[in-house]
Amino acid sequence: MCLLLFVLLTGRDAAWASTPEEPLVIQRDALLTGLPVLVVERPGSTSVTVAVVIKVGATFDRVGKAGLARLTAECLRGGGGGYSPDRVQLELEEAEAQLEIDVDWDRTCILLTGSAQQVAVLIDLLGRLVTLPDLAKRDFTDSRFRPFQEAAIAAARAAQTDEAAADALFFQTLYGAHPYHHTVLGTPESVAAVTPADVVDFYRRHWLPNNAAIVVVGDVTAAQVRSITRRAFGGWSKGKPAPATFLPPNPPESLRLVLQPRVGDRVDVRLGGLVPEATAETRAAWLVLTEILKRRLHPWTLTLEHRRLPDSPWVVRRTCTPEAVATELEQVLRVLDQLRDTPPGEDEVRAAQESLIAELRHRVPNNRSIAYHLIELETYGRSAAAEAELPAQLTAVTPAACHALAQATFSRGRLVTVLGESPALQATLAKFGTVEIIQP
Repeated sequence: MCLLLFVLLTGRDAAWASTPEEPLVIQRDALLTGLPVLVVERPGSTSVTVAVVIKVGATFDRVGKAGLARLTAECLRGGGGGYSPDRVQLELEEAEAQLEIDVDWDRTCILLTGSAQQVAVLIDLLGRLVTLPDLAKRDFTDSRFRPFQEAAIAAARAAQTDEAAADALFFQTLYGAHPYHHTVLGTPESVAAVTPADVVDFYRRHWLPNNAAIVVVGDVTAAQVRSITRRAFGGWSKGKPAPATFLPPNPPESLRLVLQPRVGDRVDVRLGGLVPEATAETRAAWLVLTEILKRRLHPWTLTLEHRRLPDSPWVVRRTCTPEAVATELEQVLRVLDQLRDTPPGEDEVRAAQESLIAELRHRVPNNRSIAYHLIELETYGRSAAAEAELPAQLTAVTPAACHALAQATFSRGRLVTVLGESPALQATLAKFGTVEIIQP
C-alpha cells in the first residue's frame, strides 16, 4: 500500500524539511487507547498549534453522499462536552485562537492556533469537541444539523466552476465506482442527501483514538502536554478502524478519448492516468521528474499525487480554443513520449534539483506549518529522519532514475477528456483515435 503523499504544483507544499538552524525534534508519547501524541517544543515562539488528525477522509464517503466526511467534521462547530456553540466561540476569543477544519482524501484535521499561555484551554476545548461532540447525541436534531448542511451545500455549489466540471469528467471516467471519482466537497445534491444519522454513523465508525493522533507545536513542553492530553482525551473509546474495501478503478489500456459536449468557445482538456505505487526510495526522484515535467509542459499545469491507497492519479490541464486542441494535445503527448523513451539530460536534472533545494532552504517554518508537516508524517507513515534527508536525496537523483519512473508511468494507458463544443471537436479528436461521447 502506498504510504507517501506529495501533492505537487497545486499550492500545497510539496515537501518540508527542518533546517540546520532548527532541527525538528519530535517527542512522541501515546495514551492507553493507542492515541499517539507528538510534541515539538519551540521555546520563545509565544504561540502554540494544537491539532487532532483522524486518519480517515473523503475516501470513506458513503456512495451517493460525497461530502459526508467534510460535513461530519464541520458539525463539530455545533459544540461538545457541555460547551454550546456560543461557549466554543467565547473560549476561542478569550484564547485568541482560530479553529480550522481541513478534510482531504486520507485524513480529517481539526486545528487550533493561539497563545501558548492558553495551551491547556486549547487542548481541553479540542478534547471536548472531538471526543464528546454534540453531533453524536440524540438531541442533535435536524434543526441543529441543517445550518451546517446548508453551508456545505453552498460550498459545493460555489465550487462548481468550469474547471471543476472538467476535473469531474476526468476523475469520474478514470475511477468509475472507486471513491476517488468524486470530490471532497461533493455536489449540492450529494450533500443534501446526507442525514444526521449518516453523520453520527461516520463519526462512530471512523473517529477512533487508535485511528488518530494529537500534534502540539509551540512554546510548550512535552511534560505540560502529557498531563493535559491524558485528562482531555483519556476517555475517548477506541474501536476497530474500517478496512478499505473498494472497487478498483478502470484505467485505460491505451489512449482513451472522451468528449462531453458543452456550448461555447471554451474547451477544457485533461490528460492523465494512474501512477505506479510509490516508495520512500523513489520520492526524491518523483519530485525531480515532476519539476522537469512542469517545465517541459508549460503552459499545461501538472498535478501528480500519491495517496494512501494505490491507484493514485496524475493529470495535466489546459484550457484553449477549439482550433488549438489538436496542436495542444500533440505537444503534450510528444513531451510524455520523449520522457518515456529518452532519459532527461544531466543539465535538466541538475536545474530541477537546484530549484527544489532552493525552495526547501527558503521556506520559513512556523508552528502551524510544522504541525501540518507532522500531520502528513503521521497520516502516511513517513519518518521525520527520512524527511530531513530529502535535500541530500534530491542531489543524488540521476537521469536514469527519472527515466525509470517516466517509463513506468507513461507506458501505461492514458485518458484524455475534453469538455467543449461537440461536432468540430469530435472531428479534431478523431485523428488521435476513437472518440467516446458522454452526454452531460
